[in-house]
Amino acid sequence: MTKEERKQKVQDMNKKAIIDAAEELIIENNYDYQKVTMNDIASKADFTKRTVYQYIGSKEALQFEIMIRGHEILIKRLNEAIDEKQTGLERLKIIAKALYRYSHEDPLHFWMVMNYENQITDFEVSKESIQKTYELGEISMQLLIDTIRLGKEDGSFSKELDETNVAFAVWSYILGILQTEKLKKTYMTHMHHIDLDKWVNDALDLIYKSIIG
Repeated sequence: MTKEERKQKVQDMNKKAIIDAAEELIIENNYDYQKVTMNDIASKADFTKRTVYQYIGSKEALQFEIMIRGHEILIKRLNEAIDEKQTGLERLKIIAKALYRYSHEDPLHFWMVMNYENQITDFEVSKESIQKTYELGEISMQLLIDTIRLGKEDGSFSKELDETNVAFAVWSYILGILQTEKLKKTYMTHMHHIDLDKWVNDALDLIYKSIIG
């Protein structure tokens, strides 16, 4: 290993330690990113505040670094779940279930990605972390678009569908279901005695039925 390679390895390890510390603090603060300060992160990671800024740049940049992790995890989960033998409908159901599991098993990364409000400056500022975040986001969105196209081709979805428009609609419907399940679960279970797993499955079925061929 060359001197430059060793230096890069140390830099990567330090950056990872800082992001890891930030994620731990966010979880400790009930997933509230706004409550975590750069001072907190420096203390948790056992670095100076100056070092944290040296590696991350800003709290906004840190948010993108965490979202990059979130997108990478999502892509890995989706790729592991799908295969070439599935119909469009079968694949869409698998994608929806993968998102549901992700939201429960890793709520930090799932909701950091899903709750981010896009800014016009994201497309005007040439920052590596911002560009990488959107590039990764496009991978999962393109997978959903391709799934709708596959369903049109194999007859499991209506051939009249616009793949891109329907993909964004389906994405928003699924997130709406998961957001409701997250925020209203206590009300739904205590006031209406709803089985949340069954409710999620039934709600997802309504999406599938709206686009089948």
